[in-house]
Amino acid sequence: MSEHRPIHCLFYSHVWAIHMLKQFGLENLEKQVIIELAQNSNLAPVFAEQAKPRYGLSGLLHLAGRLEQLSKPFKYVPAPLVLAPRPEISVAALNCAVALLPTTPTQYAGIVLLVHIEEAAHFVSSYAHVTRFSLAWDLADVPGSKLVELADLLVKEQLISEENWGGIHLYSHPNRKLEDAAQRDADFKAILQEYPLLSGAH
Repeated sequence: MSEHRPIHCLFYSHVWAIHMLKQFGLENLEKQVIIELAQNSNLAPVFAEQAKPRYGLSGLLHLAGRLEQLSKPFKYVPAPLVLAPRPEISVAALNCAVALLPTTPTQYAGIVLLVHIEEAAHFVSSYAHVTRFSLAWDLADVPGSKLVELADLLVKEQLISEENWGGIHLYSHPNRKLEDAAQRDADFKAILQEYPLLSGAH
């Protein structure tokens, strides 16, 4: 793990989590940059940016690349955001770019990596550079095989410990109202009973 700039990897179940970041207890968020780690941007449609070309995190692979040049502010997002590249680049190249994050010159004090749970397995080699992990789960999303796969990945790859696990943030987005939120909460926690390190929800 890096001893330099802290990197917090936040796995998420739904793209609207980008609007809920202030609820997840991320420290010093106003001094950080948020980076979407994905081959194709899942978040771009939220901001009507899906058709626009951009370097994304891969811009760091250019020797003159700087995070300040790659990030931009978006409404309702509490820190500058780097959307995933368009056109897409390889997973290998993205993992190489993540390896630069702990030491790349930047004004940002820390980094939040956003990874959709369905793509978590692609970036296993990047997680060695992460100092903290957590999960944001919208209760409107039915817990299923992808949640189990993520839990298996984190445990079997020995990526998490009591020290670096930031917990699970269960939330309800205001535009995804649920009548059975309590049952969804129970179903989610039942799946995680087999993973003691993960099961403490925030």
